[in-house]
Amino acid sequence: METIVYDNAIEAGNKLIANVNIMRMYGKKRSWKMTRLVEPASKGSNTFFVEPGLDMVSGDRLGLLPTSYGPQAIDDVFVKYYDAVTGKVEITTNLNFYHWGQATSTGPQYDGLDMRGEVILLTRNIKIDA
Repeated sequence: METIVYDNAIEAGNKLIANVNIMRMYGKKRSWKMTRLVEPASKGSNTFFVEPGLDMVSGDRLGLLPTSYGPQAIDDVFVKYYDAVTGKVEITTNLNFYHWGQATSTGPQYDGLDMRGEVILLTRNIKIDA
């Protein structure tokens, strides 16, 4: 393997993206980045419910963030099927942790704080394949 050296400061191999200023990548916009659990998601389950009407697709990678005192209680999962009418998400594995959710926000009871479990979209639509 040949090594490329830029300005005696940056060493890189033969598969690289070298950027020393600004890099912008554009892809298809997604309609959501985060949603909430609309009912509890049980440990060991391979389904859970989020808001309906999202552009979630099979193969999307999701992160279910902790709703307990354990900061490591994160589930990293892949979508098998999403029903846009009901909000039901079926995943390829079982959940390792319990995640709390309910149909309506807890904001009115807790000074605007919505304590329902957050589900974040980890999939990005730009793929660099070398």
